[in-house]
Amino acid sequence: MTNTHTDLYDRDFFAWMQQQAAAIRASDWEAIDRENLGEEIDNIVRHALGELQQHLAKLLGCLLSWVYAPEGREAHPQWYVYALTRRLDIETISDVWPRLAQAVATTLPQAYAHGREVASKETGLPLATFPETCPWTLEQVLTATLHGPNSPFFGKPS
Repeated sequence: MTNTHTDLYDRDFFAWMQQQAAAIRASDWEAIDRENLGEEIDNIVRHALGELQQHLAKLLGCLLSWVYAPEGREAHPQWYVYALTRRLDIETISDVWPRLAQAVATTLPQAYAHGREVASKETGLPLATFPETCPWTLEQVLTATLHGPNSPFFGKPS
């Protein structure tokens, strides 16, 4: 790595990215700014995982609100729509980043903790109303129907 690469990185990030892409395509390994390129790739992965976790937290908040404040469903029909939208957001990210999607299970506990806070604010119910750990499997959170007696979201979990 030369100072030219670092200077370009600091001065014009877009031009640096284009230069790095061209160097990779040309197999010009000496022109690769390994330090900064590695850091930028790490940042992209962290950002995508953070986005996935945010969508999961918001989805869990919707599901908790749906289950623990059923009287609020008519007043807040957006809970249902938000839950579906968040599922689609997670599905979209998972389709684009299939290996990242495998990591979503590891983010469930932290996402659930944030989802509890969201549900508490949304419903006005005390945080203690909601279980401390997620009462559903990741598969249920991402795919189960919200309606009907066979739904894990029909009635409060035990």
